[in-house]
Parts: sequence; C-alpha cells; structure tokens
Amino acid sequence: MSKPAYTSIPPTSDNAYWQLKFSDGKTSIYVPRDRELDRQLKAKYQSELAARNGTTRRKRDR
Repeated sequence: MSKPAYTSIPPTSDNAYWQLKFSDGKTSIYVPRDRELDRQLKAKYQSELAARNGTTRRKRDR
C-alpha cells in the first residue's frame, strides 16, 4: 500500500492522514499520523499565504 501524495492538509474525514486521539461522545480530537508531513504542509501553506498577501512573518525584536 502506497501513501497518497498530499498537497494540502485534508479534512478530518481522511483516515489515512488523521488518527483519533480522544473522543468522549461530544468532542473528538484528531492528530496527524505523520507529524513531519503535517509540519511540511503547514509551512507550505504559510509561505503560499504570505506570497499571496505580500507579507512575511518576522521574529519580534526583543
């Protein structure tokens, strides 16, 4: 079985990407199965968003 190639973070209905961490009947918490892939997709999204808005994130001067 090969892993699907993700280009963005999928909705929680994608069980290949997400795993259920906690559920009490009212609330469900899902976490990514592959944290590194999730980190890469979030970074990609942030860079695309910054390019679209013409802004960059900078660290605050202390």
